[in-house]
Amino acid sequence: MIMPLPATIQTAVSQDAIGRASRLFSGDSRDCLQELCQNARRARATRIAIDLTQQDGRFTLHVRDDGCGIDDPAALLLLGHSGWDHDIARSEDPAGMGIFSLAGRSVEIQSFSPSAGTAWKVDIPAQAWDNGAPLALEQGTIGWGTLISIAMPDDWHFGLHSIVADIALHFPLPMTMNGVLQPREDFLKDALLVEDACGCRIGVYNLDPDWQDGRRINFHGLRVKCPLPTIREVKDSFDHWAVRIDIVDAPEIHMVLPARKDVIENAALKLLREAAERAMYKFIATQPDHRLPFSAWRRAHELGVTLPEARCALSLWRPQTPDDHHARVSTEFASEGPMLLVPTLESDIEQPLALARRQAPLQAFQLVEEERLLEGYSWYDQLPIIDQLSFQIHHDGAEYRHGDDHHHPVDLPSGFVDSITLELTVAQSECENAPQAMHSIEVPALVCPNNGWDIEQATILVARDSDIKPDRLGRLIYATLFCSIDDDDNDSWETQSRAFERDARQEATRILLGEDAAILQAITMNAWDHLTWLIPQDRKIVIHAERDAFTVDFISN
Repeated sequence: MIMPLPATIQTAVSQDAIGRASRLFSGDSRDCLQELCQNARRARATRIAIDLTQQDGRFTLHVRDDGCGIDDPAALLLLGHSGWDHDIARSEDPAGMGIFSLAGRSVEIQSFSPSAGTAWKVDIPAQAWDNGAPLALEQGTIGWGTLISIAMPDDWHFGLHSIVADIALHFPLPMTMNGVLQPREDFLKDALLVEDACGCRIGVYNLDPDWQDGRRINFHGLRVKCPLPTIREVKDSFDHWAVRIDIVDAPEIHMVLPARKDVIENAALKLLREAAERAMYKFIATQPDHRLPFSAWRRAHELGVTLPEARCALSLWRPQTPDDHHARVSTEFASEGPMLLVPTLESDIEQPLALARRQAPLQAFQLVEEERLLEGYSWYDQLPIIDQLSFQIHHDGAEYRHGDDHHHPVDLPSGFVDSITLELTVAQSECENAPQAMHSIEVPALVCPNNGWDIEQATILVARDSDIKPDRLGRLIYATLFCSIDDDDNDSWETQSRAFERDARQEATRILLGEDAAILQAITMNAWDHLTWLIPQDRKIVIHAERDAFTVDFISN
């Protein structure tokens, strides 16, 4: 039989939804208590009492408030019908689902009905939430407010007192647990600045301890996760600005129903985030100076907050090592005098550059680390910068070049070469077509990794006329090549570092002083590590050693 289509349709709540009421909420104690407390607050209660009682081995949890009560018992179990007055409905968007957080539990509800002038009571068995069976009303015994008694599930006992304390901490009403008043504090406690905007209180924090947790919005005592703007100053500053938001009267800020654990993305939330940004910039404007990236400085101006340029200071440059993992940490800064920007380069380029810093023209500058986030500030854009850098190697009438874009032939062995020259191009600024100057600086040594970090694979070159000593060359080899291995099967960083440092010193001695000196150096270092502690404080020994014979004796006084 063919059925005609209807002319109109309309929205409605199916009875099937009632049959799934027990699945609306997680059913854990925190969710249930938070919903009951929110309902009490909306009922204009002035206090909430939570008590745990025991009778015949069974525990019951009681939640009592002194609010206006529930006038119409029939509205209590109407899914989606809130029944709140206009002011509450406008400011909070109640969904009429809060009582269903108890679905699947055996509950007794008592409440005073102002219009009836009396209290009523209803028992809701656990199975009644889903089957929609009629429930008989009885005469209640309370004289005001609402009392909800819940048959205590076994899994609710664990951590109950700490959960109540956590709910009460930022709740707007006093709350007791078994007669003990729970501590409360302002959600914006310790804020550096509190700004009223968008129906909220916005608190500004420096390294807010809760910013990683993400629950930075307080919806009348319910802490909600929501991505909010943060402002991080450049890496040589420890300032990281964040906000917390206490909702007061923000009807356009809506929570995801039914549990209200997330905030709905809408235009109102976008405006609130802008207000949060503005509040942070307003506080930064009160500080003596700042280290904001240029993009953040420009954003502050877009939001109507005028800031001075970032403080003229940059981290003093130090040469990169492979073990830095590209995370430089500098505690020294340059703020006055001529500065020269050094871009990030590989360790085999930066380490010999450090050997040349005391020579002209580098000695006239403070070498500082390039910081791209500051590009755009007038003082930064006027700084000179190393634009190109490579090394020219002369040996036996041939010329080789080593740099980021040039790698010398692998057949060039470690050892002495005629000369090593640092070819340096310095641009007057980072601006396009800025004037440039070329410089040549002699350096004593160069370590070329050859696509690896082992001493055996590297080519270590020393200028023939240099006065570099084994200690200094060993430190150059170590700083250019050493990179610890984090695998569990390897030794500690200290053990790896010590072994590599010893190998580097031995190789430096071999190159500068010859094979015999390197052998004696290795024997001396091993003896120092393993034998010296055995020698009595006031005695001396003499060692006679051959390949197959080893004798030791005390030296007679």
